[in-house]
Amino acid sequence: MIKKITASLLFTLIMPLSNTVTADELVLTEQWQSKAELKQPESVAYDIMRRSLYVSNINGEPSAKDGNGFISLIANDGKIEKLKWVDGLNAPKGMAIFGKNLFVADINELLVIDVETAKITKRFTLDGEHFLNDVAIDRSGIIYVTDTSTNRIYRLYRGQLEIWLEDKKLDNPNGLYIDNEHLIVGSWGKPTDGWKTDVPGHLLVISSKDKSIADFADGSPIGNLDGLAKQDDTTFLVTDWMQGKLMQVSNDGQVNTLLDLGQGTADILYLRSKKLLLIPHMMKGKLIAYSIK
Repeated sequence: MIKKITASLLFTLIMPLSNTVTADELVLTEQWQSKAELKQPESVAYDIMRRSLYVSNINGEPSAKDGNGFISLIANDGKIEKLKWVDGLNAPKGMAIFGKNLFVADINELLVIDVETAKITKRFTLDGEHFLNDVAIDRSGIIYVTDTSTNRIYRLYRGQLEIWLEDKKLDNPNGLYIDNEHLIVGSWGKPTDGWKTDVPGHLLVISSKDKSIADFADGSPIGNLDGLAKQDDTTFLVTDWMQGKLMQVSNDGQVNTLLDLGQGTADILYLRSKKLLLIPHMMKGKLIAYSIK
């Protein structure tokens, strides 16, 4: 059983000046913004082979099967190369790429898009009501998907999309990150009025071997968590969608607000080799890039 993760790491927040945010040993500087032409951008994936960015656009109600959703193709400098690179989706959210395949969570379906042809090649469809949200892939190519509405994590394994874990402790799972033999989950918290919560979510650590669930740090509420990325061995970056914050969460329980961008900060991506953080902002219709030093 995984116990609470502890370490000694202290960051002191310094108030942002202009478009640069600083903390002890951490500096965020805005590099670029895409044009505000995206339609509720929710997630971003980086194609290292083709040096391209893919952004999912909900373009409507997050649970509506309306055919309005699409994927955008964006250059490394934020230029929108093709707004509707793949369209006809419903409400696409989390994405991850493996080889030439882009995996996309779309309400009750996991879609597989061939990035070379920009065509949907497979659909893994679930019956009933679902809210598939984030996608993560381990080193062996096994795909995991959070289902926020059912407190489940699905796994695509040997051609089958199956329930890998179902537990109320998942606390309406949203963000997902695979860290070696553990799945890190950012929970939303139990909705009480629409998407509002009395008690917001926190970070969880799940063993990929025995599926045991533990709190990251002390398990204190952090926010309505959406985006999740690993900064270093003891620290994660997370977004609170409702409050519009980017936060730094360390495994000694420290939580620092780094940015306040207004409601809608969604599923982030941190390119550690480039020290570049990408933040889709659903309400502003933009993809924003920050360097981290």
